[in-house]
Amino acid sequence: MFGNTEEYDRDRYAFLERCHREYGDIFSFDARTIVVSSPDQVHALLTRTNGDFLAENSPLAGSVDTEQMAADAELWTTTRRAGWQGLHRRVAQAHAERLREIFLGTVGDGETDVLPTMADFFGRATADFCLSADAAGVPETLAENVAAIDPLSRDSLQLPPWWPSRKVRRFARSRKRLLTLMADIVRRRRTAGDSSAEDLLGVLLAAGASNAAGASNAAGDEGDEGPAGGRQLSDLQIERFLRGIMLAALGVPAAALTWIVYELSTRPDVLARLEEEAASAGEVPVMGDLPYTEAFVKEVLRLWPPTWLIGRTVRRETELDGWRLKTGDQVLFSLYRLHRDPRWWSDPDRLLPERWLDPRAVPVRHTYLPFGAGPRVCVGTQLGMMQLTLATSWLVSGMSITPSHEAAIVPDFSGLLVPRDLRVRLERRAVRQGA
Repeated sequence: MFGNTEEYDRDRYAFLERCHREYGDIFSFDARTIVVSSPDQVHALLTRTNGDFLAENSPLAGSVDTEQMAADAELWTTTRRAGWQGLHRRVAQAHAERLREIFLGTVGDGETDVLPTMADFFGRATADFCLSADAAGVPETLAENVAAIDPLSRDSLQLPPWWPSRKVRRFARSRKRLLTLMADIVRRRRTAGDSSAEDLLGVLLAAGASNAAGASNAAGDEGDEGPAGGRQLSDLQIERFLRGIMLAALGVPAAALTWIVYELSTRPDVLARLEEEAASAGEVPVMGDLPYTEAFVKEVLRLWPPTWLIGRTVRRETELDGWRLKTGDQVLFSLYRLHRDPRWWSDPDRLLPERWLDPRAVPVRHTYLPFGAGPRVCVGTQLGMMQLTLATSWLVSGMSITPSHEAAIVPDFSGLLVPRDLRVRLERRAVRQGA
């Protein structure tokens, strides 16, 4: 009745890897799902998103209304275009100054269960970037929503929203609570009429306030896109956009930083070089001051991409590399496999930050996509890299890391790719005199 679903859910990556060995770069494992693996196939899928394919999805089952999904995608794109400038250097740097205090307040001494600690850090960091002074209560509500989504995302058999299940009810309650909180914050900030806050909400509220202001901002010195047509964004657009951004910016970077801690605990040679670079940087360095740290983060994202499996829904009948696809079909690809495929990478399973420091060693096109590509490329790419690079620098400069695990860490592919049960001992170093 369920085809290959049970075997797939038992060990998703092992199942897909076996199918890839047996059937090649494109195969189907049920009547409505195909999997692609080559760079050209993946590139075609991502660049045709918003046209032939859609990125919108839900953890709950329901009839697939692709045109409604397309309308939601257009709404998201319009809001994203206005919010893009929220990632420019001034707002990002103001966030970076606050980020260090958040890091010092959440990542502390002693035995540490790494993933929950990093989720706490990024929950607070994400709320700060989006809402700054209005972030009270948001990290906890956001974490509750993420915790409610997780058990639903681990099961391929989706439940309908009316299903009498504790998991479904918990998800519905947490989603409503977060959206209500977002609505209250947006309404309060708009009523106050103050769009000067250096956060994403301030940028979204200011977007389209006047055509002249919109044109001026769009032509800023950072080259950011401005709001479309100078139209003011509705409260609903802003609320949904902020929720989507915060959900994406909590789980993925928390998983990435957890893998960073794992690699720091197992590679003393890399750690020593990172410590040397951090020692010569300031408390809140700019990205250009940390080239090796940035290369290390890129390499960890290659080896351990948190969003290891990406999917798209077919919007209308189309073809992909010779396969006919019907409306509502699903197309998947494994970023983990793409990033470790020996056809495109030398020493694919080794952590080699140096591969990102040689300008001549350019990856094969479309083989490195930790933030996606095409019209739905992650809006927070630069912000995420900044947060991960700074957090890595603060880790190696301010703490010693001792692994508590004796056996090899097992990767968990059931949701986001995370190291299962990673624990380390963190000890704060004495502050250097005069530092």
